[in-house]
Amino acid sequence: MKIPTHLQRLWQIGKIVRQYGLDADLEPYLKFRFAKYLMSLLFGASDYDQGKPFAVRLREALQELGPIFVKFGQIMSTRPDLFPEDIIQELSLLQDQVPAFDSREAKAIIEESLGAPIESIFSQFDEISVASASVAQVHHAVLQNGDEVVVKVLRPDVNSQISRDVEVMLILARLFRTFWPKAKNYHAVEAVKTYGESMVNSLDLMIEAANANRFRTRFQEDEFVYVPKVYWNHTHSNVMVIERVGGIPIREIENMKSAGIDLTELAENLVKSFFVQAFYDGFFHGDLHPGNLFVSESGQLRIVDFGIMGNLTDVDRQYLAENIMAILRRDYQAAVNAHIRAGWAPHDISLQRFEVSIRTLCEQYVNQPVGEISFGRLMGRMFRMTREFGINIQPQLLLFQKTYLNLEGLTRMLDPELDISKTVSPVLESWARQRFSVGRLNENIKMESPHWISVAPEIPRLVHSVLSNMQENQMREQGIGSERSSRGPDARYRGFFFALLGSATLIAAILDWNSDGFGFLTLLLGVATAVCLNIAWPRKKS
Repeated sequence: MKIPTHLQRLWQIGKIVRQYGLDADLEPYLKFRFAKYLMSLLFGASDYDQGKPFAVRLREALQELGPIFVKFGQIMSTRPDLFPEDIIQELSLLQDQVPAFDSREAKAIIEESLGAPIESIFSQFDEISVASASVAQVHHAVLQNGDEVVVKVLRPDVNSQISRDVEVMLILARLFRTFWPKAKNYHAVEAVKTYGESMVNSLDLMIEAANANRFRTRFQEDEFVYVPKVYWNHTHSNVMVIERVGGIPIREIENMKSAGIDLTELAENLVKSFFVQAFYDGFFHGDLHPGNLFVSESGQLRIVDFGIMGNLTDVDRQYLAENIMAILRRDYQAAVNAHIRAGWAPHDISLQRFEVSIRTLCEQYVNQPVGEISFGRLMGRMFRMTREFGINIQPQLLLFQKTYLNLEGLTRMLDPELDISKTVSPVLESWARQRFSVGRLNENIKMESPHWISVAPEIPRLVHSVLSNMQENQMREQGIGSERSSRGPDARYRGFFFALLGSATLIAAILDWNSDGFGFLTLLLGVATAVCLNIAWPRKKS
């Protein structure tokens, strides 16, 4: 660790913390009182606007600390399970805008990364950047073949800057954990480590290009969503070249009205598109703010910037769907069951108290007008409440909640009267039907078939081994050489044997059905399965 550099950075951070009076809000909670006097000794008296709320001062301090801390604040705003709602809302206002670096440096990085003079790649390259953020900046350009593109270039030395600030954040997180007794509830060290990992991913533009390409493939045939093309021959870990898409920025309501775009239809399609991404694909755009969305004159949505993408597992999707539908139906027992089935609830949780907490939280929204209900905010409050019961919500679900909150803001802007719940319900119901359909079962079986075929030869040996062990245990219990043991396994072991045999014939029947269709062999194996399972089925003694 570069001690002088880190000490200098810690000094800067301490000075800004003192400048904005953030330490004053923490003083009552500090474990060691000398920390108060140490801050006064090092940085003098704090002269800050005491009329400003803590959340506002925190946002302003992060902005002054620089782009890496701004990025961290943005990630903090996606953790409603950890931070109060006022801090979440204030940190959501953080803008990742920093001064652009010299275009000559940008050109040098492009030429070094792509291994060719910039004139041989582009017929035109705009030296003035159109956007500049903490990690990269963006230039417009035209390829030699005439295609209009956007060129994203990583900042010089951004790797070392991020590495330094993440290490400093870890030091601060450990100090926070030491001096504040309640700090363990915020998992500061774990949060900083997760942030560091996400920043490392953002430093490889090949990852963003792969996200864009996957998204484009998914919506290739979609009439409503358009995703720009990645130019892989001109893309590197430091440089990404992607198609430039035109359109009306989605925040320009009047211009869209002038173009004859149906804003209600646009809002409905936007909501449906997001839920299709999240539930059908388990892969969704995690940064749906107005700057990343454009609309063509025909009403087609054009999405850009694929640096933040969310992934949902089957368990995540099932949990979300059950929760959302349960809350819409006011079935709070079903909401409790969703948490239990996901496997995230501790074994000693009080189910009755948990249901009462969910009911208390949700009922206050029941009689509100549709246009005033924020399901995204409700979801955030629920995530915060579940933490009190020892339920740790997965990070990808928190990103879903944050993105959904942004989506609500967009739809309210387009159509304040849109009932999002009515728009969402058909999508979730259709997904649930498809998830449990015979066709989906057939697809899953086909996917698992190669594994079943590979392990099938091991089944007889496994059955023999299990039965041999069971018989040895029985013989030890009854005494070797006893009359009963000489007769072989009793009815329990015969039942187990036929249950295994029935399972094996069932797998064989399914594999045969998938490979050659339903035929005589499938029927014969099905009958054998039924016979074996009938023999194995336990019966009451008369």
